[in-house]
Amino acid sequence: MLKSYEAIVDQGKIEWLSGPPPGERLRVVVVVDQPNRIPLAQPKKRRQPPLELKNSVRWHSDPLEPVISEEEWEASLERTARQIAGDPEAFK
Repeated sequence: MLKSYEAIVDQGKIEWLSGPPPGERLRVVVVVDQPNRIPLAQPKKRRQPPLELKNSVRWHSDPLEPVISEEEWEASLERTARQIAGDPEAFK
């Protein structure tokens, strides 16, 4: 049968609050009270995007609607091809 005895552990020494349990050599289970536990790490704050990005995303009702025109797409492909070829002007 398990019995409870209250004690305080101060720098490794036990101070019995309600008297020690009877016996000389006893097997014990120690349960630490919640207020004395080490606090858990605080969750990281959620990062916020820079204010200059606010309203910079365009939403479309039709997911198949192109975001850029065909001319802009062709110019982007051409610029990428020039960048791959090593043209330094294509990076400007």
